[in-house]
Amino acid sequence: MKTMSLKPILAISFLIALGMASCDVLDPPYYGCTDPIAENYNSKATHNDGSCEYDPNLFRGCTDSTASNYDPLAIVDDCHCEYENVRKVLVEDYTGHTCGNCPFAADVLKDLECEWGDRVVPLAVHVGFFAEPQNNPDGSFATDFRTPAGNQWNSEFGNSAQGLPNGLINRLEVGGSRPQSYTVWAAQVANLLTAPAQATLSMTNTYSAGSRTVSTSIDVAAITDMNSGPYNIIVCLTEDSVVDWQKDYDPDLTDEKVPDYVHMSVLRDNFNGT
Repeated sequence: MKTMSLKPILAISFLIALGMASCDVLDPPYYGCTDPIAENYNSKATHNDGSCEYDPNLFRGCTDSTASNYDPLAIVDDCHCEYENVRKVLVEDYTGHTCGNCPFAADVLKDLECEWGDRVVPLAVHVGFFAEPQNNPDGSFATDFRTPAGNQWNSEFGNSAQGLPNGLINRLEVGGSRPQSYTVWAAQVANLLTAPAQATLSMTNTYSAGSRTVSTSIDVAAITDMNSGPYNIIVCLTEDSVVDWQKDYDPDLTDEKVPDYVHMSVLRDNFNGT
C-alpha cells in the first residue's frame, strides 16, 4: 500500500478506475444548457452549466447493452458507460496552456471518452515551452501545470520536441514514433479496443479528510499468459474541471486568450515513480 500527501485541489480523479467523463462542450464563454432534448435548451450556449431540465418521461443513462451499467430505460446516453473485463486504452494528451491548437486535441480526447466510456483512460500532461508559466500583467497563464513525472515522460518520449499537441496511445510505437498526432487517435484507439483484455485490475482508494492523504491498493489478475513481462504499474493523480487560462485558436472565439477554459484530466502527481 502506498500513501501520499495531497496538495489542495478542487476535485480528484485517478488514472485507473476513477476517470471522470463528460460529453459537454467545454469552450467558454457562453454558459447554459447545451442538450437539444432538454426543455431549457439554449442554442447559443457553448458550455453546459448543469442547468438542463428534462421531461420526466425521458431517462438518461448508459444505452450500450454491452456495458456493466447498461440501463434499458435510458433514452439518452450520458457518456458514463462502464465496462468489466474488457481492454482499456490509455490516451495521454501532451499539451500546454499557451498552445492554441491544443484544445483541438482535448476535444478529440473528450469525443473518445463519450464514444467508449471508461474504456478510454484520459491523461492531460502539460509539458515543454507551451506549459511554462508566465508573469503577465493580467495574470494570464501564471499557473504551472507541469509535474516532475510529466517532464520525465516528455524527455523520454520527446513529445514537445515534435511540436504540441500530440499524444501517446498505450505508449505504443506506430510508424517509428511514439508521439502521435491527435488526428489519428480515434483510429488507433478503435483498433486497440478490438483486442481482448490480458488482465483484470481493481483499485481501492481510501481518503482521509483530516490528514488530506489518500491510500490506494491495487489487485491484478492475469486472464491470459503474460509470461513475457516484466510489467510495471504506475498510479497517477489527475484533476478534472480546472478553470484557468488557455490559448485557443478556435475561429469562433473573439479572443484566443480564454480566461475560463475548463482543463480536464490534468496530471497532478504520481504515487510510485515513473
